[in-house]
Amino acid sequence: MDPASGVIVAQTAAGTSVVLGLMRCGRIWLCPVCAATIRHKRAEEITQAVTEWIRRGGTAYLVTFTARHGHTHRLADLMDALQGTRKTPDTPRRPGAYQRLITGGTWAGRPDRDQEGVRDRIGFIGMIRATEVTVGQANGWHPHIHAIVLVGGLTTGQKADKEIVGTFTPSKASLEEWEGQWRAVWTAALRKVNPDFTPDDRHGVDFKQLHTERDANDLAEYIAKTQDGKAPALELARADLKTAAGENVTPFELLGRIGDLTGGVPEDEAAGQGSLEWNVARWHEYERATKGRRAIEWTRYLRALLGIEGGDTEADDLDLLQAADAEGGELRAGVAVTEEGWTAVTHRALDLAATQAAEGTDGNTNPAAVGDRVREILALADVADTVVVLTAGEVAEAYAGMLEALALRREEALARRRRAAADEEQDDDDPAAARERARRALGRRTGAAADRRGEKAEDEIAYQVAQR
Repeated sequence: MDPASGVIVAQTAAGTSVVLGLMRCGRIWLCPVCAATIRHKRAEEITQAVTEWIRRGGTAYLVTFTARHGHTHRLADLMDALQGTRKTPDTPRRPGAYQRLITGGTWAGRPDRDQEGVRDRIGFIGMIRATEVTVGQANGWHPHIHAIVLVGGLTTGQKADKEIVGTFTPSKASLEEWEGQWRAVWTAALRKVNPDFTPDDRHGVDFKQLHTERDANDLAEYIAKTQDGKAPALELARADLKTAAGENVTPFELLGRIGDLTGGVPEDEAAGQGSLEWNVARWHEYERATKGRRAIEWTRYLRALLGIEGGDTEADDLDLLQAADAEGGELRAGVAVTEEGWTAVTHRALDLAATQAAEGTDGNTNPAAVGDRVREILALADVADTVVVLTAGEVAEAYAGMLEALALRREEALARRRRAAADEEQDDDDPAAARERARRALGRRTGAAADRRGEKAEDEIAYQVAQR
């Protein structure tokens, strides 16, 4: 966050250690480090929401959506079919099968005819969607959507003014109507995009009810575990912890095998499947196909209805990451490492070892002991002299200074953007300035179009290599 301050590696009152002062990428699809924290916090939110809804007397379902797929299908095409296309400067966004589920007169009713829709008959108040991706050599990409759907709500008002005034148990006939309607809409939407994507009735849409509050409370026990427990909140959020079933692998397993193979591990001993070339090609395809997409998303206004704070944007993910720094409680002894020293540590991949050294295993929280343990690790990168030992008070003071410097830089950046906007508005009456802005905008659009053509060409090359 501040090169002049470096970083602080500190113990916490909870007995863990944290590295303070680092900016994070917040890429939930691509970064194993950021994804672990973000998904952990998202899983907690989901658990809170489902528990609260069942406690109120509502009903929750875990619904899984899949499409038929094969090794010749591109991930971007499958993601477009499920989630919809992404908006570009040249093309509007096109809804996917997921968006089709909650549109149309059959679902929403026809107010002009005083007709209720399926939505009203089941008391739908919203859902939380998470998209997961796996891949295999035999059957190719397998993106699928898990959604927790909350029903049985009595509401008043519309949109942002909507409020829950009670709950009820939807009738068996209404629930069967809902399941049948969603299956029909999902199948028809995928068939329209590509007949090859049409799922069979058994695998396309799967419904599982969470019957009691105990079901929801139990989710918390699985938040930091693997998917073996098949808990809905984990199934929804913790894709970073999953090992794909059958012959498929998760994207982070692709990344792990790439690391093993480039590190000299023989193919038959490395985890995962396929050659280095196949794994790299799949990872690059995954990067491009997930760019600009939401991994976890709540339907609009659902958070407000349930009293869950926060949001689902990338900025919200970054806020979760920064807030996680303070979750260990009061900061204790630590060390300050200069920017030069920490760069050397990360270049030698010793950052985890340095963090573990600060935490320690002998229970010794004396600042001098913490400093000695960290210096021992940094000596491996020849930067042991870049460490300054800090007491608990000095750690808190130094971190407060980092946050203050970050806030100041954000304010300065905001002021610059406001000045630029004001200058642009002032130039509106200047024809020459208007022409220059138009020229720059056209250049950006042309460059973006060229980038997209380049990505498409790279995809085609990777596809042909994979086929060979």
